[in-house]
Amino acid sequence: MKHTKMTRAVAAVACLGLIAAACGDDDEAAGESTEASESSASTEATEAPATTAATEATEAPATTAAAESSAAPETTAAATDEPVCPSNIVIQTDWWPELEHGGSYNLIGPNGTADASTFVYSGPIQPQYAVGGVETVEVRAGGDAVSFTPVSSLLTTDDDIVFGYINMSDVIKDSGTAPSIAVAKTLEGDPQMVMWDPTQLDIQAPEDMAATGAQVLHFDGVAYIDYMIAQGYITADQSNPSYGGAPTEWIAQSGNFIQQGFATNEVYKYENEIEWKDGAPADVSYFTVKDLGVDNYAATMAIRADRLEELRPCLKVFVPVMQQAWIDYLADPTPMTDALIGINDTYDTYWKISAPLNEAGLAVLTEASMDANSPDGTYCSFAETRVQGLYDALKPVYDAEGLTIAEDPSAFYTNEFCEGVAGR
Repeated sequence: MKHTKMTRAVAAVACLGLIAAACGDDDEAAGESTEASESSASTEATEAPATTAATEATEAPATTAAAESSAAPETTAAATDEPVCPSNIVIQTDWWPELEHGGSYNLIGPNGTADASTFVYSGPIQPQYAVGGVETVEVRAGGDAVSFTPVSSLLTTDDDIVFGYINMSDVIKDSGTAPSIAVAKTLEGDPQMVMWDPTQLDIQAPEDMAATGAQVLHFDGVAYIDYMIAQGYITADQSNPSYGGAPTEWIAQSGNFIQQGFATNEVYKYENEIEWKDGAPADVSYFTVKDLGVDNYAATMAIRADRLEELRPCLKVFVPVMQQAWIDYLADPTPMTDALIGINDTYDTYWKISAPLNEAGLAVLTEASMDANSPDGTYCSFAETRVQGLYDALKPVYDAEGLTIAEDPSAFYTNEFCEGVAGR
């Protein structure tokens, strides 16, 4: 399904349901460009306690949603004081702070400390999530914050990292070299996409991308790009793995190619904030990876496979509250998404987000059911048939590339720690 001007529509709908100031006063300019000006929403977030002293984080109350939600599930309450977990839980994400990571940041809440020298957001865990002896949490930025080192590789080399954000497609791809196991989801759907300028490229179906001959800018090693080439949606010659996440090339070439991104982020930025076509933003069209035939679980919470037995006692008590932090975040995302604006401002890179972008992105998640419960009613588990389908789609691709991957799809994930986890 081709999507056109979807983000503008959902942003307008989101604004109708909010106080006028929330949608009317946030005039944030070009999000990703380092030369872009920042909106009043971003300025206020920067000045907010989200990036101030750790002492404030210690004293800060829980977020509204978390405070109103129930405490940790009863199955974990008895284990609250048992030190079965590392006292400091380290979560390695796959990109800069963004709304798609909000549930993990919510373990700390909006009053943690952002360190611009390390790109780490840290602080005491919120009391309602403090089980298993966990006292503090670190959420580390990924992508070019770590020179694009794959999260699976970081898990292999850094024992301090407990959880890594790894797409299920990459759990499969890396299973022969850096095995990991997904223990919980972050999102039910995958907002990854490829986008283009519909006035320059006539693309109505995935097969049309190859006919255009246009370059496809993407990160190196992206699983769904491999799949697109294997399906004939693009040719190997069109693949251009030089993309670094900034809008520089798109602006320089006025968007005359295809580029990867997130339906919850770049679409809004290019349609509303980034001046790339005749000195102004302009509409883009896109296919999500699901539209392309890759029904992926984006950014699963994965652990290193050889640490499963070691971490099992911790996972039993911590996964339920980790998912509760996601449920609480999605119930009331604004405190954390506002804080994420300030965290990015503290990091001071090209990557910027805004309050209107967050509202529009969250609306996309809901409209596409990317923030839905799992089929079993928990906000946690993976569907066996879906993982099998993803494996069946990708295995011929990796076989053709000479990659050795695990033969049994059950090796890629476990629902053991999702039993009894709450749903939204």
